[in-house]
This record gives sequence, structure tokens and C-alpha cells, in this order.
Amino acid sequence: MIWTELQRLVADNDSFLISSHLSLDGDCVGSQLAMRWYLGSLGKQAVIYNRDPVPGKFRFLHGWEAITSERPRRDFDVLMILDCSNPSRLGWEPREMSVRRMVNIDHHRDNTSFADVNIVDRSVAATAQLIHGFFAAAGVDYPATVAEALYAGILTDTGGFRFSNTTGEVLRICADLAERGAECAKIYEASFDSHSTNGLMLWSRIWSTLRFHFDGRVCTMELPLALVEQLGAAYSDSEGVADCTILAKGVDVGIFIKYDDRETHFSLRSRGRVDVGRIAQQVRGGGGHSCAAGCTMQLPLEQARERMFHILREAL
Repeated sequence: MIWTELQRLVADNDSFLISSHLSLDGDCVGSQLAMRWYLGSLGKQAVIYNRDPVPGKFRFLHGWEAITSERPRRDFDVLMILDCSNPSRLGWEPREMSVRRMVNIDHHRDNTSFADVNIVDRSVAATAQLIHGFFAAAGVDYPATVAEALYAGILTDTGGFRFSNTTGEVLRICADLAERGAECAKIYEASFDSHSTNGLMLWSRIWSTLRFHFDGRVCTMELPLALVEQLGAAYSDSEGVADCTILAKGVDVGIFIKYDDRETHFSLRSRGRVDVGRIAQQVRGGGGHSCAAGCTMQLPLEQARERMFHILREAL
């Protein structure tokens, strides 16, 4: 991949706003922190703004406190959107900010190439993998804290190296990051194996909603969002539940459904036999990868679930 255009843009500008999609995950948090470090190392001003706060499980990453969910009241030369397939997934309107140039670095296959500079590679496992490639091409030497941010991004977007996007190249990159100081066991524990007591209570209630449909080919779990506050948990405590919906043998599609009175969100997972990204794209604003995708319907649970099952009937 040719990175000269990005390097030229960075050299020619002084202030950068970095942002990513709603419901932050390890890839977007790690990628943003790595890019902020890089820009800072060059003496550039860099601010990270996302509509949603950083989930507790990723607050072990160095510099996470610099990520704000309060919109900056100033202008920037460049807006960098990382790990986000289109501006509507930001949850805020870029046109409301005064920026001269826009950069789009992403790996989602439904990316719309919406920026002035588009660095989109749908073949890689994570946006953090792209940034690792950029640093390698530019000869950037970075500290262990940045290696950990990139490792966390790749680890989480491969489901702990369980998803089919885990390739030899991915493992070689992670070996390089480990050699640069990323503590693999610590990152895995923080990303997958650290839960609050209230968070585990939330999981127990979610597991009680386990259901199978379409002769066992579809598995669902549900979360009424009011339950999060009721149990004293955090919204981010439910992260990872969607991956559990495809644990049972014979399941082709897993769905984790989060809902309130006004809207219903579907996190879709697949073992690979069904392309859930295509399913999610049938809902406006939905999309993702073939094995992990999501969409939101502005409908209450019963109506939204009926519509999703109609879509599934056509796909299965």
C-alpha cells in the first residue's frame, strides 16, 4: 500500500481531530491512540473525540484519558476517521466541524470512500493492522504502549484470534508487536476476561433469554437496556455477549438484541456459512463483515424482531 499521500497531508497540516464509530471497540480505541501518539511525535496537535465514552475494559491502554466524548469547540486542519465505514456511523455530523481535509482509514467492506484521502483495505483483519503497516512503511519506531494499543485492536477484531480473519500475516504482525513490548496475556485478560460483579450479573440475566429458532440454525439473546441501570452495570459490560450466540453446534447465525421502547439493535455473528454483513445491509445504516455485523431499527422489540426474522428467512 502506498502511504505517501497520508504522509504528505500530515506534513502539511498542524491540527488533527481523530474520531471513530459509535459503541467503541478495541480496534477503534487502539487505532486512535496509536495515531494520536504518531501525530504528537511529529509535534502536531491531535484531539480524539468520539460520541461514546471508552468502555472500561479498554481503559488499561496508555493515554485513554485523552479520548473525550465532549465535542471540541474549535477548528481543525484535518479530520481523521478511523475504523468507520461511513460518516453516519460516527453519531455526529462532520459537516458541523470546520476542517479543510478528511482522511478515511478503514477495513470494512462497506466503506463508502467518503474522504479526501481514502486508505481502505478490506482484506485486513483490523484498522490497527493498517496502522501497523503504515508505521512499518514509514520507518516509525514506537514505544511498547503504542504496540499494546495496536495489539489490542487486532486481538479484539479477530475475536481473540478465533475468527476466520486470523491469518499468518496477522500472527506475524502480533509477534512483532509482542517483541516491541506488548504484553499479550495482560491485553487478553483486560479485553476478554475482566468483568465487574454487576457485569457478570448482567451476563447471567442475558443468558437466561437464550433461544433457538429456525430448527436450531439461529440463536438469540436479548438485553432490555433498562436492565443495565437496574443492576448497576455499564453498557459496555455487555460487550462480548454477541460472540456467545454462535457457540452451539448447528447454529449458523447468532443475534444479540439490545432494545428500549424506541429502537432495537442487532449484533449479528456467523460461523461463516451465512454472510451476516449482507443481512445487516438490508437495514438502513447497517453493515459490517461477513462474520460480524450490526444494524439498528427504529422499532420496538417485537416489530423489529419480526422484521429481522423475515430477512433471515430469505437468507437461510
